[in-house]
Amino acid sequence: MEHSSRIFSPPHLHDSARWAGMRIGLLGGSFNPPHEGHVHISQIALRSLALDAVWWLVSPQNPLKSSHDLQPFVRRLQLCEELTAAFPHLVVSDLEQETGFNRTFDTLCMLRCHFPRTEFVFLTGMDNALSFHRWHRWREILKLTATAHIARPPARNLVKSCPLRLLATQEHVLLSKPGMVSLAPGFSYWLLQNRMMEISSTDIRKNII
Repeated sequence: MEHSSRIFSPPHLHDSARWAGMRIGLLGGSFNPPHEGHVHISQIALRSLALDAVWWLVSPQNPLKSSHDLQPFVRRLQLCEELTAAFPHLVVSDLEQETGFNRTFDTLCMLRCHFPRTEFVFLTGMDNALSFHRWHRWREILKLTATAHIARPPARNLVKSCPLRLLATQEHVLLSKPGMVSLAPGFSYWLLQNRMMEISSTDIRKNII
């Protein structure tokens, strides 16, 4: 049996006091299936943004993706827990299943309501950053939380052409070294990495099939 080194149990709607004053990264997605790339992004964010933990928000159903090859929620949650067992600052959450939300805007509103003394930053890989402008109420998402985007090679070219990066109302920061940066809404951090893991859940499913 794989040893678990967890120091955090999953968050719940009525235990906000436990997370007061913490800096929490939010990595949302179907995790269908979860993979080492998700861990890699989480570890980069933990280090670069001086976070206390990263919550993996496992979605019951991603509204931008088809459900025809989606594994059951309980199975995806189990796979996430197994993959993160050796990483004490990664926390697998079923909050979206508990609340019935599957849109990022609604989830963030819920978190702001139930965890008012916790600082959040929403994390994405570059693939999601490039499509962020198609998300439900995406401009309002940016008013709710800071965001951080971990860029894959060729990082600078992708960032320059990203519609989100062109949004003048955001404070865009190309983060080159770790630090206790502000997690206030309105900040978008671009974490340009020399090494990224070129792996996706889609590729894994194709190989399985």
